[in-house]
Parts: sequence; C-alpha cells; structure tokens
Amino acid sequence: MAQRRILIVEDEAIIAMELRETLEHLGYSVVGNELRGEDAVLAAGKLRPDVVLMDIRLKGEMDGIEASDHIARRYDIPVIYTTAHSDQETLSRAIHTQPYGYIIKPFNEHDLYSNIEMAMHKHRVKSRLKESPEMVDSALNMIAGAVVITDPEGGIERLNLEAERVTGYHINDVKGVPFFTAFGTSVPGQDVLIEKLFVSSEYATGSMLSLPSTIHVGMKSGGSVPAHLNTVIIQEKGSSRIQNIAFLIEPFVEGTEVGVAGAWPGAAALLEVMPDPFACVTDDGNVILFNGMFSSLCKRLGNDIDGVVPHISVALPESFIGGAAFFHEILADDLVVTREKVVKYSTGSIVYAIRYLPVAGKTDGSSQYLALQIRDVTAETVAMRQCERTRVESQKTEVAIEALGDLCNALKETVLAMSWAYEKGPAFRDAANEQLDEVNRILGDIDFRLIEIEKNRQV
Repeated sequence: MAQRRILIVEDEAIIAMELRETLEHLGYSVVGNELRGEDAVLAAGKLRPDVVLMDIRLKGEMDGIEASDHIARRYDIPVIYTTAHSDQETLSRAIHTQPYGYIIKPFNEHDLYSNIEMAMHKHRVKSRLKESPEMVDSALNMIAGAVVITDPEGGIERLNLEAERVTGYHINDVKGVPFFTAFGTSVPGQDVLIEKLFVSSEYATGSMLSLPSTIHVGMKSGGSVPAHLNTVIIQEKGSSRIQNIAFLIEPFVEGTEVGVAGAWPGAAALLEVMPDPFACVTDDGNVILFNGMFSSLCKRLGNDIDGVVPHISVALPESFIGGAAFFHEILADDLVVTREKVVKYSTGSIVYAIRYLPVAGKTDGSSQYLALQIRDVTAETVAMRQCERTRVESQKTEVAIEALGDLCNALKETVLAMSWAYEKGPAFRDAANEQLDEVNRILGDIDFRLIEIEKNRQV
C-alpha cells in the first residue's frame, strides 16, 4: 500500500518538527510544511497530499479556517484541524467548514493515526457517492412514493420513477426548474413556507415540514392530481447549509390525514439514509416513523424495538427523551428545542444532543407531530470544554505574567534603594538590610509566579 502523503500547516517550528517525526514514525510521508494559509492553499494544489493537517491560528492574512475552506472547495482534499485552543466563535467557524477531523494539542500518535485514517475512509466514501449518481437514483427508485430532489434554491435535480409516473414528466423536462413552478403547485402560505425551507436556519438535517391541507400537483398531460406534500431537509453534515430538499408527493386518499402511519413510505425510506437516530412521534407519544439508527440507539439503551412501532416511553427512557407533558409543551409553544443528555456506558460517557422539532399535521396548520433528531456530540463537547479550560488557564497565565512584570519593577527599585544604602556607609546598614529582606521576598514571589505559569502551560 502506498504511503499516505501528509501536508503539515504549522507556524511553530518546534511543533512542526515533532509532528513530522511522529507522522514518519507512523509510516506516513510528509510532503511539506507551510507556515501561512496562503502558501498552504498553493502547496495543496501543487503537491496534492492525501490529508492536510491544518493549524487554525496562522500568521499572515489567511487563517487556517479560511485556508481549509479554499483547499476543500478547489481540490477536494480532506483537512484535519490541529489547535491548542480556540474561542467559541472560532470553533464554530471551524465546524462549519466541515473538517474531516479536529485534534486538540498536545496530541499523541493514536489521535493522529485514528483521525488520518478515518478522514481517508470518509473521503473515499464521499468521493464514490459523488462519482456514482446512479447509486442515488437507484436508492430513490426503490422508494414507493413519488420523490423529487431539489437544490437549496428549489431547482429540480432528480425525480424517481414513481414521480415520473405520477406527474408524467421526465427529469429532462423539469431539470433546474423550481419545484412549485414545474408542477404548477399552489400552496396556501407558499411564500412563508419557501422562506422557512430556503432561508431559515432553524430547521436541521432530517427536518420535516408538512404543507397545509391537500394540494394539487400539475401533470404533463394536463390537469392535476390531489396529494399531500411533505419535505425532508437534507443539510451538509456539521453545517447549517442546506444541501438538498426532498419533496415527497403522497397521493391523496379520502379519509386519511397527513402523517398517518403507513402514509409516509417515502419519508420512511429517506430516514434510513440519515446518519443520525431520527424518529417522528404523535402528540400522545406514539412512534410512527423511525430509522435504523434510532432502533440501534434504543437497543443500546436497553430496549429492542426491531419490527415494532412502540410508544416513545417504551423505546427510550423518559429520563433521556422526556415525557408526555414535555412533548405537549413543545407542541403548544411550536418551538424547536434542543437538549443535551449524558449517558454513561461501560466504555465511557457519550453526550447526546436531542432536537425536538414540531411538525405540522392538523388541518389548521398547527403542529401535531414531533420529529426527534439525536446526535452524538461528544467530540464537539469535549473540544468546547477543552477550549473553555484553555481560555480560563490562558487568562490565569496573563494575570500571572502581569503580576510578574510588576514584581520585576518592584525588584529593580528595591535593588537600587539597597545599593544606595550600602554606598552611604555603616550608618545606613539597617536600611540596607531591610531592603535586602524585601529583595528576597520579591524573588520568592517571582518564583511562585513562574511555577504558576508553568502549571498553566502544562494543562
């Protein structure tokens, strides 16, 4: 197997040298080390490494985050951030560039190896999906319902076979045309819905929106077909940017409601490709949709729900997911709520972020269902806590350094006073000795501050 080729972007010479030695010991080939973000972008294009290890804080006009964004967009090379500390805003910017890894300094061989290999694996998978759009089409064609995939602005990118059958349109007829325009769909409050879909950041990956009441979808042959219309928002992982929107056209059946179990075959199929546990429950807590990741989480927490559509209290502990009163409160307020829960396993603790998203379902447009998205945010939480600890220790170090400067000034003045007293002769010996005692006290305080600074440096 060919050696992995690594580009280091680090402006601290000692750290860069240690990093190179560690990587070479692990069997990687270091193809270069750049000090500035601008140079890193040029080197990535010229050297085409397999992975870039990027320090966030760099000298020059372009920091590591901006350089990583350029490298990812221009050359599609996976980037792993390496940093000793970062404030909340910087960390948020870093996460939104979708890095393939995030390592907090000081790091060890295991951290480097696992992050590099995982980055390579994720990049291979992502590349295969990009190079094989037929795989996406095949998956869509396995869905029983009519599915239309659009870009973030609503321009149509794909239709599955069922959507072509229902509407009579082929993808070549409507490719790039806005969904509502292509099918002549009239939806009450359409402007507000579009704003929520394409502008608002309150909706996250897997978020569902049910459009009000029954709509009419235009057909190529003329006329229209009554249907229920739901959407699934697909965002880039780790980012607030919308990647695609899936429109699920469910033929209208007299006497059915939007969201009745069994009336969402398309949504259920799309849920399976979501990377996080996801479920949808009624206002009474009955689970009507869930994906395999949700089932796996339930099993890990002690409840095996394979093949069963349970009540949420049976699927997950109330202490973890919340009870009926909590669900009713969210639906009544019609607000998106996110909570974090820590679960202790034999292998360690995991931090889960649970997002509760009200979903419209009643004829008056009010929320009847609650979408649940559960994410493992342990890595992000550890990084945030480490950053906060580093920030606090940095503040302590700054205070200690400031005090050290004051002590040095005081020492200088005291030594001058002591020298003056000794020069005046025996009559001033007592004053000189007092100044000597003060010098020794200040030197002790300086030693204490130096020890304090060293402790903060090692944290």
